Amino acid sequence: MTQDAEGFLWFGTETGLTRFDGTHYKNFTLEDGLPDNEIIQLFGDSKGRVWISPFRRAVAFYYKGKIHTSENDSLLKKLNIQDNIVRYAEDSAGNVLLQEVTRLHLITPAGDIYTFTSFAGQPLGYISLVAGRKEGGFWVLQDNHLLILEQNRFTFYKTIVYNVKHFNYAAYSNGTLLFRRNENELSYLTLNDNRLLNYPYSVKYKHINFDVIDGQYLVTCTRLGAWVYNINNPNSVLHHLPGITVSNVFKDRSGNWWFCTLGNGVYRLNSTEVKNIHFKSDRQQDNQAVSVLQYKNWMLAATTQGEMYKLSAETGKQEGRIPFHLKGPVPDPLLIKSTLGDDRVYLATKHYIIKLTEDLTSFTHLLNFISVKALCTYGKTFLIATEKNVLQVDQERLQILDTVWRERATSLFADKDSIYIGTLNGLYKLTPGKQALYLGSEVRALSGRIADICKDDNQVLWVGTAGDGLIAWKNNQLIKHFTRKDGLSSNICRRLFYEHGKLWVGTEKGLNKIRVLLPGYPIEKYTTSDGLSSDIINAVYANSRKVFVATPEGVTFFDEEKIGGQSRCDLRVIDVTIGNKTFHPSEAPVSIPHAENNIQLNYVGISYKSGGDIRYRYRLLGLDSTWHDTRETFLNYPALPSGDYKLQLQATNKFDISSPVVTTGFTIEKLLYEESWFKVLISLLFLAVTGVIVLLIVRRIRKREQEKTATSKRINELEQLSRKAQMNPHFIFNSLNSIQQYVMEADLAGANKFIAGFSRLIRQTLDFSSKPEIGLDEELDYLTNYLEIEKTRLEDAFSWVVNIEKGVDPAVYYIPPMILQPFVENSVRHGLRFRRDKNGVVTITVKREHGHLVCILEDNGIGRKAAMQYKSISPINYQSKGLSLTADRIEMFNREHEQKIYMQIDDLEDNFHNSLGTRVTIYFPVI
Repeated sequence: MTQDAEGFLWFGTETGLTRFDGTHYKNFTLEDGLPDNEIIQLFGDSKGRVWISPFRRAVAFYYKGKIHTSENDSLLKKLNIQDNIVRYAEDSAGNVLLQEVTRLHLITPAGDIYTFTSFAGQPLGYISLVAGRKEGGFWVLQDNHLLILEQNRFTFYKTIVYNVKHFNYAAYSNGTLLFRRNENELSYLTLNDNRLLNYPYSVKYKHINFDVIDGQYLVTCTRLGAWVYNINNPNSVLHHLPGITVSNVFKDRSGNWWFCTLGNGVYRLNSTEVKNIHFKSDRQQDNQAVSVLQYKNWMLAATTQGEMYKLSAETGKQEGRIPFHLKGPVPDPLLIKSTLGDDRVYLATKHYIIKLTEDLTSFTHLLNFISVKALCTYGKTFLIATEKNVLQVDQERLQILDTVWRERATSLFADKDSIYIGTLNGLYKLTPGKQALYLGSEVRALSGRIADICKDDNQVLWVGTAGDGLIAWKNNQLIKHFTRKDGLSSNICRRLFYEHGKLWVGTEKGLNKIRVLLPGYPIEKYTTSDGLSSDIINAVYANSRKVFVATPEGVTFFDEEKIGGQSRCDLRVIDVTIGNKTFHPSEAPVSIPHAENNIQLNYVGISYKSGGDIRYRYRLLGLDSTWHDTRETFLNYPALPSGDYKLQLQATNKFDISSPVVTTGFTIEKLLYEESWFKVLISLLFLAVTGVIVLLIVRRIRKREQEKTATSKRINELEQLSRKAQMNPHFIFNSLNSIQQYVMEADLAGANKFIAGFSRLIRQTLDFSSKPEIGLDEELDYLTNYLEIEKTRLEDAFSWVVNIEKGVDPAVYYIPPMILQPFVENSVRHGLRFRRDKNGVVTITVKREHGHLVCILEDNGIGRKAAMQYKSISPINYQSKGLSLTADRIEMFNREHEQKIYMQIDDLEDNFHNSLGTRVTIYFPVI
């Protein structure tokens, strides 16, 4: 197995290649491009390549999501492989050395390949090992010669006693060379000082492989398990996985040890510095460690089966079980030491408390029928919390002295001045005067169940709650409130222990160490991922660097300076899918066509100690600046708007350690209509079209104005002509003749009357011609004056009648001026004039009909046909243009107004088609 530059673990198996990120497994086989499914060797170089040795004469490597072989890679095609590649090495310059058993191949960073087959003019012998030197170049163990390969030249370094030659019989790490000296001995050589030590090797026929870890640990892999030797402590030998065939041991960058086996999978050892002691009870029942207490040079551990065990306070090694048995299981036993100076130990249970003898084999005093929930020392007495009260008990004789609290208590702490009592309902402070002060009213978190209480060197009271985290209280003020959000592994505290500035907090999700005397209260966490036997902490005891933790699985011992309480977290983007194509992150296009706007990002947080418990947060700048949380290991954006984006992603492991923020920038290309040039083009087209439309509108307006001007001019001309038509020369001449006749006949009264009517008619004509409209009453008055003059002039040759429909008020209706006069004039001149009698009548009728004002002009003259005959026989010198001008005026009016004037002329006849006169009907809109 190996770990690549990005932190992924790779395992070679008989059925293919497997990549592990701490959460997911990814398998590769022949179908994915492997030369063969059986993999015998792996190596990860600094460039990020994972070199692969299949069980055949070939080599491959995985790089940027692709498996490279001699069939698809020009570099590998140049390699001349004649045997299996059994080992790889890399020097500080990035050169990679490939080892066959008798040949070496050097691949430079520039892609050059050098093959070595001889040394000092002789063919290379059996090559057992190659390894990179930190000074540069490589170590090469050939036969029993240790050589240096540097700048493509071999240099002899040392001869070693190496009689059993095989590549599985030698290993190297950090200046330490381990090799099998002979069948019965193994040796390690430190090359910096040439120190050589030999070890007996008793499992010679069970040997599989050698490994060296960190230049400090020597590992022998056998069919009977793996033995680990610490060269700094040769007598400390650890035997892992007894009875299981171990093929390889590897330590990752997080400090985890991985044990590869043949047929039994892969095992992980979180730390070699942690020792777990499991207690086997004779009763074959659950035997949890509940309480730990230092006694002389031992650490005592009390279990739920009523047993006590002695552990070495220095090494944690179990040194035996105390031959003292309690009858039956003992739930939640508690150990406490006397403060009387005799160093005696007391054991409290849910049934009694006893004072043990010095040899711990029996007891001297007993307080029976008492269910102990918690206890603490108070001067020369004990304070004991029960299910119904808190008792003060004499340490010497175990006699009850007083009842200081008369309710159930869950935890206790006492100093010189006060007693703190934890209950199911919060924390109380008992003053020297036995006044109870309820602290739960000050802080809500102190109003729930209290699990444990202690004080530090700064007299800060630390209160562990059963759901609200950890409280720091001093001088009746809240100093600090720790919860899971502040880095605590859980809000449910179980036990507290303070020692030299370090507060140990046991929870149901691991152990926490808080440095309470340092600014910021830094927190370190310890869980099963660090080697604890369980995350449920029943008790903690620390003495200097040595820490003992009681759990349901036994006691865990470790040296806090040698165990890493923290874990690293690395975030890696695995691949990017754009449209239907998948890319390695470094090769993914930055500019994405809009048609392929479907993006999926696959990523993972690598934290092997977290066991897959990793949280992620992300945001896509350009779309949303808010961080979003998820536990999924992919993000999908199926349809993003065009624009520039930055995807920010961060992983946080179970220890609240966060990876650096990974930022990926990309651009969704704009659609055609979103392009700037297209917008400019559309704008120009829009401006051009708008200009054309405006030009057409202006032309249309100008044309309308011209037409309007022409119409107005025409109307003015028509009005002028109309005025002229109203006062045609023939009418004026006849009128003057009539006046002359009156004068000649000395009829001054008739002359005056005629002149007055004539002058009034002229005045009305001039007055009305300047107005666009006049009242119907004015029009009728004008017609009446005109008809009166004509009747006088024609010597009463006709009469006239005006009929106005009831309900029609002529004063409220308006019509164009003098529009009826030409029709009345026509009736007189061409209809009534040629009658042989004086019974001619002009009838003017006004009425309302269907929203119109209707004016009917009717005469009983000779009719239009007869008038045309008279006109052809004796033409009139002056041709009146009144009717044609009136028709033009009506046409102009209708052109300018939505409501139109309609005119209809009817010839009146009897049943024998004899003419009875003419009728003109004009429909005026009501205005």
